Amino acid sequence: MKTIWLILISVVLGSLGQVILKLGSNKLGTIPLELTTVASSMLRLLKTPEIIIGLILFGSSFLLWIKVLTRSELSYAYPMVSIGYINVVILSYFFLNESFNWNKLIGIAIIVAGVWIINK
Repeated sequence: MKTIWLILISVVLGSLGQVILKLGSNKLGTIPLELTTVASSMLRLLKTPEIIIGLILFGSSFLLWIKVLTRSELSYAYPMVSIGYINVVILSYFFLNESFNWNKLIGIAIIVAGVWIINK
């Protein structure tokens, strides 16, 4: 498989993981992380399916990213990670009912231009 596809799949998995973790965190509400509550908070996290799925997606993204790093220059691959910001904005609009406005659209255009310029 071409390296560009590995990069894109890794970025998409990471973006999906982020959105699914947000869905899980919305279910959980506040999580106290004091020394006396860490164990019970961790157990609560591990009982939330969206948290587990998000972690699996992040883990898969991480493994693919390691493969990417063995095949390409970091200065080529790493700017592509910013495509994840675009994915998160779009996925958040559809799955989290977050707003989509001109500022976000302009930001996306700048990110796309930056990635294109760096990898030209």
